[in-house]
Amino acid sequence: MALRDELRDHGVLKIGAEAVLRRVSWRGLMLVEKKRLPKPYRHPQLDSEVRVSRTLKEARVMIRAKEVGVRCPAIIHVDLEGAAIYMQFIEGVDLRELLSTSHPRLPDIVWRLGALLAKLHGADIYHGDFVPSNVLITGGEPVLIDFGLSGSSTDIEEQAVDLHLFERGVSASHPAIAQGMMKELKSGYESVAGSARLRGIEARIAEIRSRARYVKREAT
Repeated sequence: MALRDELRDHGVLKIGAEAVLRRVSWRGLMLVEKKRLPKPYRHPQLDSEVRVSRTLKEARVMIRAKEVGVRCPAIIHVDLEGAAIYMQFIEGVDLRELLSTSHPRLPDIVWRLGALLAKLHGADIYHGDFVPSNVLITGGEPVLIDFGLSGSSTDIEEQAVDLHLFERGVSASHPAIAQGMMKELKSGYESVAGSARLRGIEARIAEIRSRARYVKREAT
């Protein structure tokens, strides 16, 4: 019997441009189902290939991230036929909400997030959508979610874009604390990646800003 035949549906968590996230349970485990839906504007065969390819890529990146010590949901099952990933459900508050409070541990949490991102980059993985809403806080620890735009690359620009996107997100929603949060994020990042790497990242961010653009990847 296929896993999907044993699932109990607990409702939709999020509807994105390319995928629907549902909370489901399977044999006592609470999971998140991320299912990429068919696109009617694509040829059926091409559409299937695209959805399967992106599903497999995301799952592989998350498994690799877990292997190098990055906190993210554990992959439980990948259904390529259905273009779906079944992953650990993590109870937590997203960082976007936490930034709106005066939580006493916020600087420490963001510092830890910077160290986590450096671990990810150290494995030549970029997140691709590194914004506060894609960080869950559970037990005082940050957890990265939504790897739909992630990938593997040694290009420093891909990694610089991660930090750039985070800074844009915090500056837009919480300008009063953005500078302090970025200081903590970079300090945590430097503790793992080293000062030379951080300087290289900062230099590339400056280049990105000077071009008055940032890399917009196709949502998956």
